[in-house]
Amino acid sequence: MFNKQNFAKKLFHSILTLQFMCVTTFNSLHACTFVSMANKKISLAGYNEDFLDLRTGIWFIPGTSDSYGCMIWGYDRASYQYQGGVNDQGLFVDMNAINTDSGWKPDPEKENMDTDIDMIEFFLKNLASVDDAIEFFKEYNVDLGYIMITMADARGESVIFEWNDDQLWVLRKNKTYQICTNDLLSPAGIPIKNSDIRFDTADRILQNQSTPSIDLIRRVLSATCAQFDYSTTLYSTICDLKNKKIYLYHFHNYEEVVVFDLKEELAKGELSYSIPGLFQVQPYSIEGHKSTGRQLGDILLQKLIAEKGIKDGISAFQVQRNYKRIYNKYIVQDWIIKNAALDFMNKNKTQEAIEVFKLNTTEFPESSEVYFDLGEAYLRLNQVPLALENYKKALERDPGNEKINELLKILQKNNK
Repeated sequence: MFNKQNFAKKLFHSILTLQFMCVTTFNSLHACTFVSMANKKISLAGYNEDFLDLRTGIWFIPGTSDSYGCMIWGYDRASYQYQGGVNDQGLFVDMNAINTDSGWKPDPEKENMDTDIDMIEFFLKNLASVDDAIEFFKEYNVDLGYIMITMADARGESVIFEWNDDQLWVLRKNKTYQICTNDLLSPAGIPIKNSDIRFDTADRILQNQSTPSIDLIRRVLSATCAQFDYSTTLYSTICDLKNKKIYLYHFHNYEEVVVFDLKEELAKGELSYSIPGLFQVQPYSIEGHKSTGRQLGDILLQKLIAEKGIKDGISAFQVQRNYKRIYNKYIVQDWIIKNAALDFMNKNKTQEAIEVFKLNTTEFPESSEVYFDLGEAYLRLNQVPLALENYKKALERDPGNEKINELLKILQKNNK
């Protein structure tokens, strides 16, 4: 299904399109667990998604003449990239964050994968197997600066792609099961820098087991789920890759499951669901987490703007953002404020987005990105002088940024 010629045409979007693109941010708050297990009769992949954003969702995207149909999961908002999924060929794909920059660098001998393309969606629509993915990684640079890519397929193969020691590592499964958490595994296939208790726990459960089963993978996910104030397992999936069935669990509650037959769901057309909305009863743990756990600051910011209006809401946010119990309740970083602005942009509320982007420049005045974002928003309104002003401020803070430099040259030339 993957067409190299068609993909090559999409590799680099012209800077002249000046489209406002959403950026996925990974950081140390992510802490996920992947496990695959297979024999000749069954191939299973399980995953715990650990983070703070309770707004989770799933999407069903039917196939076309040149793409596979798939089920994708992640955060139910346009400011995040998809997190993982499975396609109608039985290929499972997800991402595990790593806590530090891996030092990834593009190979000059390879073509670059366009960062404007949603990576998870692309893999699921165009690749059918682990072997397909390995061939793709041989030809294209895929940014592995802060992530590992995990995959498994209906044939029982699985693989982890990671960057370590200045090279790409392709770690195939070399026994009946494979595990990945958030520590780099190369070259031995086990965590080599920081002992990860989740990896050890999953390994102890599986090492004496010879027969894969849904209950066994569920046991692994239950034993490795996060239940903390600062990060928690938001949802879990177990995929039967041969039979194309997906078992979905919510908020580390493994007693209630929603099961999807992928073929049946894709036949209904394009659909999306809120994950919490699929479960009739919310477990006590989620209600407790809402009052005691850390929360992303964009939730507070959007709530206050909705209640008080844009200017008063931002003022109230600046007062409430530092609310503490034992620790700050709200996590407020530049990318989190940006998420709120992106949400307004995606709802075509550009003026509100501009005010939130301005807030980001106030809160993080040394950041180049916050001024670049504000410039992008002004450009969307065709307010070129204000866009130029903010692009220049971005370049002052990051003078070696070729993208901003080139954009400024084009805008200045066209604005004469």
